[in-house]
Amino acid sequence: MREDPFSLLKEEVDLLGRLLGEAIGRVSGERFFALVEEVRLLSKARRQGDEGAGEALLAKAGALSVAEAEALVRAFTHYFHLVNLAEERHRVRVNRLRAEAETPEAPRPEGPLALAQALKARGLSLEEAEAHLNRLELLLTFTAHPTETRRRTLRHHLERIQEVLERGDREELKARVALLYATEEVRKARPSVEDEIKGGLYYLPTTLWKAVPLLLERLEAAFERVYGKRPRLKSPVRFRSWIGGDRDGNPFVTPEVTAFAAAYARRVAKERYLAELEALVRDLSLSEARLPAPRAVREGGEGVERFPGEPYRRYFAALYGKLEGEALSEEDFARALLQAERGLEEAGLGEVARVFLRPLSARLSAFGLALAPLDLREESGKLLEAAAELLRLGGVHPDFLGLPEEAQEALLTEELKTPRPLLPVGQAPEGEALRVALGALRAWRDRGAHVVSMAHGPRDVLAVFLLAREVGDYRPGKPLPYDVAPLFETLEDLRRAPQVLRRLLQNPVFLAHARGRGGVEVMIGYSDSNKDAGFLAANLALYQAQEALAAVGREAGLRVHFFHGRGTSTARGGGPAGRAIASLPPRSVGHRLRLTEQGEALADRYGHVELAVRHLEQLLYHFALAALAEGGDPRPSWLEALEEAAALSVERYRALLQAEGFFPFFEHLTPIREIGELPIASRPVYRHGRVRDIRDLRAIPWVMAWTQVRLLLPGWYGLSALEGLPLSLLQEMYRGWPFFATTLESAAMALAKADLGVARLYLRLVPEPLRPLFDRIAEEYRKTVALLEAVFQAPLLHNQKTLERQIALRNPYVDPINLLQVELLRRYRAPGGAEDEALKKALLLSILGVAAGLRNAG
Repeated sequence: MREDPFSLLKEEVDLLGRLLGEAIGRVSGERFFALVEEVRLLSKARRQGDEGAGEALLAKAGALSVAEAEALVRAFTHYFHLVNLAEERHRVRVNRLRAEAETPEAPRPEGPLALAQALKARGLSLEEAEAHLNRLELLLTFTAHPTETRRRTLRHHLERIQEVLERGDREELKARVALLYATEEVRKARPSVEDEIKGGLYYLPTTLWKAVPLLLERLEAAFERVYGKRPRLKSPVRFRSWIGGDRDGNPFVTPEVTAFAAAYARRVAKERYLAELEALVRDLSLSEARLPAPRAVREGGEGVERFPGEPYRRYFAALYGKLEGEALSEEDFARALLQAERGLEEAGLGEVARVFLRPLSARLSAFGLALAPLDLREESGKLLEAAAELLRLGGVHPDFLGLPEEAQEALLTEELKTPRPLLPVGQAPEGEALRVALGALRAWRDRGAHVVSMAHGPRDVLAVFLLAREVGDYRPGKPLPYDVAPLFETLEDLRRAPQVLRRLLQNPVFLAHARGRGGVEVMIGYSDSNKDAGFLAANLALYQAQEALAAVGREAGLRVHFFHGRGTSTARGGGPAGRAIASLPPRSVGHRLRLTEQGEALADRYGHVELAVRHLEQLLYHFALAALAEGGDPRPSWLEALEEAAALSVERYRALLQAEGFFPFFEHLTPIREIGELPIASRPVYRHGRVRDIRDLRAIPWVMAWTQVRLLLPGWYGLSALEGLPLSLLQEMYRGWPFFATTLESAAMALAKADLGVARLYLRLVPEPLRPLFDRIAEEYRKTVALLEAVFQAPLLHNQKTLERQIALRNPYVDPINLLQVELLRRYRAPGGAEDEALKKALLLSILGVAAGLRNAG
């Protein structure tokens, strides 16, 4: 009888918890272990309704020394690291069991077999299905993120523990858990962008390097099972990176850092490919006497003196030499692999080609030689500032920034008719904006796209073309060798986006570029739109902007490729990514789709090969079906009703943010100031220095601060505006409109993770006159929960039982960290507290601990 995977999870959690307890006793002493147990039991009792236990916890926290508080936070945080690891292994076991149980009659949901059956059911032949999949481009873009705050050393220990659990070596497991507990988890200094580059790209040459060939093998096998013939697929998944190219508000992303980012990624990829080719030289020892090789293979190995009579070894040794000497292009590499594959297949050794060569071909189609081409991102104001200096130095106009917007656009369009550079020979830029812009373009290798954040009009995008001409990237009438993607972020910009794109596609410079590139890439921002307008209005604005932008593209005969700037939290477009793709507007997806991958999502999705494959399968399933553009539009009455509710939700959300004393309340209640001061990420929390204004606060720390205090406000506030619509209409929309259902279920996740009781503890940090604002938020929370449960006709997490169980199991262990964080914040904010390094370290640990416990911090 097969063992219940949930009982295995419980056994593993119990084992790891027991070993951690033993490590705590050995490293920190039995007296401290007794304190951990006391706090743990009090926390559980408080969760079960014992008010006395809550009071006892508060008293205990107030009496602790900083060292004791830090040690307690560390103990509970390590517990969550181990629980997260056990849950990851549980997910792997469940996936394997479902894969084993799969049959053609009952395929795994969102799996390769289900996809093959779905395409066949829609009437696609194998040739059509193969062509459809080979047109798909799913570009996953890795970005730096402050919520992935674990040291790489910590990640190393957790990976080794996972390996030991697989082997079942109890003695080594005990030793590994002790090593984990005795390791510093806090960085000594704020991470550099170089640190973030190395950490952010970590999963590409490790788990994803293994996952991509497995994905393709399972896809091809599934289609063979359904259609009776095996297709040849290239990887539909490719990777990009922002880390080292995203300069928007980050002064540490210099041109030198941009050069390092590209060089580092290319070096890592080269090392991996050389190792693969070296293995092929060892393995493919086919004798020419027994198996004649095709002419292409024999000629490809000419010049290699070793391995006489073994053409395939000579062939791959020659490829190794070319790659090592930087004399092998990606196209030639792919062609060479295909020639070798065909040679083996024609000789009757198709299984050798499939086992030894196809994985390398799959990796090359996914990663190329660059591993992850780099995007540049800069804020539109900086680009215009750089363009203004260039136009002044070139004698075109002395005060470009003083012109009206339409005049700026006209001037740039006229200027871009000529190929002449503007910077006089030998003249160095005077301003920082121009120096950095030109330096970054010159340092940029393995190019992705140039993203223009806070894009308000065509001039913001045309400024990139002017700068690109200066470094030789632009010639009149020709496309740039990379996409230029306007990023529409705020509510107003999303509403204006179709008009801006229409004007861009009427501009001769941009139109020639878009036609040459086969379409236009547009990025939409989930983070700033939410911070600007609130959850409901932002989601609707994003939906409508995509519909309208796609229609503008169709008018011009061009495809609009969307780049979704999603975060990991529901407030920033997070949640199950496959379901999010399925809820996009019909006819807006096309064959190319970009998504950001951030923060703890990287570890959650790519920390294990099997989980990485499963995540990619789910994304691809929904993407491949959405690209068929079959979905129907929502009923006009649904859209009209939601527009009415969204307008009211903006009013409610902004009324809170504009309420007297709200910003001081936010700074007192949450650790937002401390997030900015502590060494969590290289990027400042404010766009333009320290400004006491929510508008200038970055969206990630805004969400992270609310998550730390367990309110998750950006993920649901304002949604109660739906109460003005008939309940029967809301239930009808929930059942019939995937976008609306996904929006409500995402909010339900945030509401379920929120905890008013814990959040109320932070009121001790808020001056008395500001505290009524909390009651206002609490009332809105209760109202929103009741509304959603009425729409669902079920509890919040009625269809997310696994998450419901995780929250219930985790809460008693996250609560002590929150309680300790309140006490640490109180001491840190007292006179002289910020100078106390031990206190600062303990506070940072508490932020990491809550992030580890909730697994979704921003």
